[in-house]
Amino acid sequence: MSYTLSEADFKNYLNFFKDLVEISDKISMDFFYKQNDIPSTIKDDGSFVTEADKEIEKSLRQSISERFPGHSILGEEEGETSSQDKEFRWIIDPIDGTHGFMRGLPIWATLIALEHDGTIIASIVSAPALGSRWWAGIGHGAYKAFNGNEFKIKSSTVNSISDAQMLYTGIKESTEKWTGFTKLLNSVWRERGLGDFWGHCLVAEGGSEIMIDPIVNIWDVAALYLIVNESGGIMTDESGDLGYTSGHAITSNNQMHKELIKLINS
Repeated sequence: MSYTLSEADFKNYLNFFKDLVEISDKISMDFFYKQNDIPSTIKDDGSFVTEADKEIEKSLRQSISERFPGHSILGEEEGETSSQDKEFRWIIDPIDGTHGFMRGLPIWATLIALEHDGTIIASIVSAPALGSRWWAGIGHGAYKAFNGNEFKIKSSTVNSISDAQMLYTGIKESTEKWTGFTKLLNSVWRERGLGDFWGHCLVAEGGSEIMIDPIVNIWDVAALYLIVNESGGIMTDESGDLGYTSGHAITSNNQMHKELIKLINS
């Protein structure tokens, strides 16, 4: 069932989203200035988690629970907390790009999405080290804030793979996952290994046409899914089915997506 988000509700959610990322930006940047001295531990899956990840998620959960006590929350670090109103679920990635964050790379962000019965209805991505934010509301378009300006964004109109700029997270992982990845890499106009959230946001704003993400969790892409779709782009799995829960993500400007799916699986 489709969800209708009124203009008033969109504005109210957006104001709250912006309040949330003000909190996360302050915490993350205070830690980021420390760079190589950021306290961290290794999780069971072999990935790192920093004190910044934990503190951000804890603070966001507290704010969401105070504002929407009946809503469920799913976060990367603390898992899922189910509440009375299970129709609504907040999905949080406190820091997407933790490993780069630890080393001083500026390509990381806080991702927050609001889901209603399995449909993302509003989301925001905040990358304070890049001075950028992106957000969207279902049926209301996608937007970006940069250098004090806020503006609507649209994916590009490039309609040929040979003219496309492609981004990807991890050439080794992508090559191992898809037999046609190398062929795709050699077919595009230009390619760069620019991963995580930023690749999908760049497709949404028209800076690139393709973004390949071979290994993701739901919190890595839930917020991005709506931003991409509302900009005119598309995010699917390797079969071309819409979604953000398959464990990987293939994003494009939706001008050549069928050809892209065919090529990466060839």
